Amino acid sequence: MRHLTSHVYEWLEQGHITPTEANELYRQLSVPPNAASWRSLLAQLLQWSGALSFACGVIFFFAYNWQSLERMSKFALIEAALLISLVSFVWLYYRSAAKRLVDPSHSLFGATLANAALLVVSLLVGGLLALVGQTYQTGADPWQLFAIWALAILPFAWVAGFDGLWLLLVGLVNLSLGLYADTTSLWLDEQLWLCLFVILNLTIYYGFVFLGSSCRRWHAPFVEYASSLTAMGCFTLLVCWMIFEPSDTKPLLVGVWVGYVVHLLFGFWWFRHKRLQVYPLALGGFSLITVGAALFTELLFRDSDPIGGFLLIGLYIILASTGLSAVLRRLHRQAKAGISPTQTPSENEELSHE
Repeated sequence: MRHLTSHVYEWLEQGHITPTEANELYRQLSVPPNAASWRSLLAQLLQWSGALSFACGVIFFFAYNWQSLERMSKFALIEAALLISLVSFVWLYYRSAAKRLVDPSHSLFGATLANAALLVVSLLVGGLLALVGQTYQTGADPWQLFAIWALAILPFAWVAGFDGLWLLLVGLVNLSLGLYADTTSLWLDEQLWLCLFVILNLTIYYGFVFLGSSCRRWHAPFVEYASSLTAMGCFTLLVCWMIFEPSDTKPLLVGVWVGYVVHLLFGFWWFRHKRLQVYPLALGGFSLITVGAALFTELLFRDSDPIGGFLLIGLYIILASTGLSAVLRRLHRQAKAGISPTQTPSENEELSHE
């Protein structure tokens, strides 16, 4: 199937067929979902909706009946729900392990029913920590709750190998760092905190990119999307901030610009020529367009008429975004057709014939 879609892409690039004919061929080559696949999808949606509804229902129950419940009743109820969810995970996990002995293709990682129970456990752990904090008034800073919560569910995320749990863990780490930055009295200013967020999320992103390619446990596409978006957003904001208000600390100013350029060059080389992925290339391209618009704004509005500057900046954004979108669409067709980023379409055709 991959060779067939590759041939369709080659015919389209060489002008032998029109885009309409190519879309029709892709539609004929694709396999439509059958009744069994629809039932499986609906079953997964229902089981995950039920798991999340159960966890949220337990938490909202305590919030609504806070005044009418005694202290021991609160702890007994949430610990009973936590124990039931944990026992359910253990039973479902070992049942899946028994199925794996019969069918090796059956995976223990990902969006399984056992990991749905483990997600409920992870959410209830946060509810239990919040209950302890509200009951005994432990800790005056809210970042401690989310930091301890992230540390407590780290073994669960490693066992499950599920991107939903990894995403919850990464979100808690970012939230705890943000709350700590908001409440701390350290000498770090806003620009340095943005640098820390960039470093943290880039480390998470590249860690999951390189580890996920070799181990199924670390395969978490949602975490890659979220962490790369957060890192690139903070990086773009930081660079634009440096353009309009340069930092008095010269090492920070030079380090931010050098790090931004190195990150863009490495990302283009890796995700274009080594491992073709459109999403990180799109983030880098639109970030570069934003930084270019900030540079034009700073240069044009400093000594010239703002009306002409608005016109030039608007034209630059339209032309650059249009060109980048065209390139990204072409790369998306290549990735969908399974063409190697280091080979031309003619080389792929020779390999497919061999």
